[in-house]
Amino acid sequence: MIKVDFSNHTRKFKVKKRKLFDIVNRIAEIAGVDNGSLSLSFVGEKRIRQINRDFRKKDSPTNVISFPFMEVVNGERLLGDIVICPLVAKKQALKQGNDFNDYMAFLIIHGFLHLLGYDHIKEKDRIIMEKKEEEIFNKLNINTIRNFIKEVDIKK
Repeated sequence: MIKVDFSNHTRKFKVKKRKLFDIVNRIAEIAGVDNGSLSLSFVGEKRIRQINRDFRKKDSPTNVISFPFMEVVNGERLLGDIVICPLVAKKQALKQGNDFNDYMAFLIIHGFLHLLGYDHIKEKDRIIMEKKEEEIFNKLNINTIRNFIKEVDIKK
């Protein structure tokens, strides 16, 4: 089982944590990871832009950034951190004609695979990673990923 340290730093998106934890654990199961822990954070556009600028030298918001650890501390396998911006993801999903929850699940898969060492810098690695993403996404139970995150009205 994967232990998920989740934090939602957005006010605009409400998350069903139990469903989110189920998604992460199902992704891990399909990927062949049976234990460990990771941090998963949802942040706003300003924060993801700052992280992207500081760590990737790209001064623009992005949808997901991962920081792999792959270390064992006190017997616990630390996989790393995944940071996702739901607002960027929502805009991209709308632009691409994708369901927002499906796209968020895909970004969790993408980030998780980065924690496992997958990347898409070289063409051959991109093909391998995309194939693994598709394999995992297709094995997810669609009911598991439906309605785990939703946009909410913010009353000022």
